[in-house]
Amino acid sequence: MNKLSLLLLGLLIGIIVVSCQQKETFNFKVNATITGIGDKMVYLQQRKNGDWVKLDSVAFVNDKGVFQENIGLPEFFYLSVKGDRAYVPFFGEQGEINISTSVNNMRDVKVEGSKTHDEYDAFMGTLAKFDEQASQLGQRYQQAKSEGKEEELSKIEDEYNDVEKQKSQSMLDYATSNNESIVGPFIIMSNSYLFDLDQLDKVTNGFSDKIAESYYVNYLKDRVATLKRVAVGQKFVDFTLNDVDGNPVSLSSKINGNYVLVDFWASWCAPCRAENPNVVKAYNKYHDKGFDVFGVSFDKDHDKWVKAIEDDNLGWTHVSDLKYWSSEAGKLYGVQSIPHNLLINPEGIIVEKNLRGEDLQKKLEGIYAD
Repeated sequence: MNKLSLLLLGLLIGIIVVSCQQKETFNFKVNATITGIGDKMVYLQQRKNGDWVKLDSVAFVNDKGVFQENIGLPEFFYLSVKGDRAYVPFFGEQGEINISTSVNNMRDVKVEGSKTHDEYDAFMGTLAKFDEQASQLGQRYQQAKSEGKEEELSKIEDEYNDVEKQKSQSMLDYATSNNESIVGPFIIMSNSYLFDLDQLDKVTNGFSDKIAESYYVNYLKDRVATLKRVAVGQKFVDFTLNDVDGNPVSLSSKINGNYVLVDFWASWCAPCRAENPNVVKAYNKYHDKGFDVFGVSFDKDHDKWVKAIEDDNLGWTHVSDLKYWSSEAGKLYGVQSIPHNLLINPEGIIVEKNLRGEDLQKKLEGIYAD
């Protein structure tokens, strides 16, 4: 090997050594103290698209551990202990923050150094009054139910719905008034099932360009786009899932000039099971006239799914990918709560959503009136 080659090799080795010695720099640091945890492993995680994403893991020493990451805009994180279902939620931002809690009560958390977390904590405090009212109404409801007071039950349900409406409006007002804060889109995203398309569209369009790259803002933009694609008046979006015997069945195969109720449900969903007799009544009365039901289950246990179909006498076609809340059909239609349904006319146009109880019966009566 000539001298020039040796010189170049030496320089290359030197660069590699220097590079290996350089420490990665981080712009986000968490000093965590969890009293009573000892030397257990703790994870820094986030919740993205319904999945848990582990970002860092630290073996605590004498109840203490340090986490480091690189982030842009503020984001919501969780600290979770290996083997324990409890977790510590907090907003992190660039800089250094301190978190302290106890393994015996991880809901009692002190977060210092995060302005965004302070904003979040303050707003959640304003929602506490609604949660307290809802709790009191729940107690009244159980009491009235045990005493068989039907009129009182109806009154309490109306009061409860009013409290929930006030709570939802409080969230919208906060996100609108604080449109440069990440807290707003995070709150709306976390409760997006409470809002209709118009509400979500308006609040999402109102967020400042300063937070346009936020995961939470982009999530809401995607949700608005999904809901617009499957709104009343739009043509249905086709999908294919397996039936109870493993045979693929498409939604389009069920239209064929019929009115079809696409019914999203699950065996474990009590409100769904309570609504099933009403759907059975509609199916039995109007099926011979061209009405059909296409059941889409959010189950994950095949046997429990099939048993519920049999127990509830659900005589129509049922499909599922057994992915629980990650159901591909559910994602296509933006379903975040069940029971959920949509009525498709013979031309393949979505004409109604969430027809339950007497509303379903009256709609079908109008369609199939002699």
